[in-house]
Amino acid sequence: MFILLAGSGTAGSISQLITVFIIFIFVLAITVFATRFVGGYQKLNGMNKNLEVIETTRITNNKFLQIIRAGEKYFVIGVGKDEISMLVEIDKETLVDTSTDKISLKESFSDILAAETTTVASLTTGNDKDKSDNNE
Repeated sequence: MFILLAGSGTAGSISQLITVFIIFIFVLAITVFATRFVGGYQKLNGMNKNLEVIETTRITNNKFLQIIRAGEKYFVIGVGKDEISMLVEIDKETLVDTSTDKISLKESFSDILAAETTTVASLTTGNDKDKSDNNE
């Protein structure tokens, strides 16, 4: 389009640059819309009510332990590179909900940082006292 009309001078170089930029923006827009479409499609397909992964823990590079819910039952499974093994069925009462124990979602980052800083400072001060007691 612009490339065919472009000459060999500075105007031609600028028109080629603008053409490449327009094509880049077009490809970027297509990528954004395609990603949103695929994400929405997967979200609709993932809304099953009978299967849910509750928690996943990495054991090694390609091996995981997962707690899954299938209907009203809970299972611990081992997931490897090429295999999945059911390890044990567990009761719902044995599960511990730790999703909000460590950090409240309403706390700001500065509040969490201040709390951790005071904890580290108190630990450091305690270690300094131990060192000074040992030196005396």
